[in-house]
Amino acid sequence: MLRAVSQQNVELLEGLFAGAQSLDKDAVLALLPQMISELCDPEIEWIEDPNRADARVFRGHEGVRASWERWLENFEEYGFEVESITDHGERVLVAGAEHGRGRVSGADVTARVYVVCTFRGDKILRYEEFYDEQDALAALER
Repeated sequence: MLRAVSQQNVELLEGLFAGAQSLDKDAVLALLPQMISELCDPEIEWIEDPNRADARVFRGHEGVRASWERWLENFEEYGFEVESITDHGERVLVAGAEHGRGRVSGADVTARVYVVCTFRGDKILRYEEFYDEQDALAALER
């Protein structure tokens, strides 16, 4: 039975986030090179939420790795829980919550996160992060 490409994309993201939930921060960092090459198109655009003070756009596999490393260095502990993954054709919307403990402050933090992934074939071509649901829904319409 053939599955729709978009359903394959949903399943790919379900596997990615399920695997990441069970790993600690150091394990995620160690797996980044393999994970990025398997899941991301070489021409990927990795776009951090534009409302973040330190927001940047990263390109290519090295850019994705740099974004992850830069983000995770702020946390003693970090995790992400998926609430939903929905199919929007060539795009998939992931809604979830990230939580962690600040490396310097020791403060516990939680934030709702929305990610819009655009695919080329079976790899992520564009990853857009949002902390506002309406911004994520607007990105789906572009």
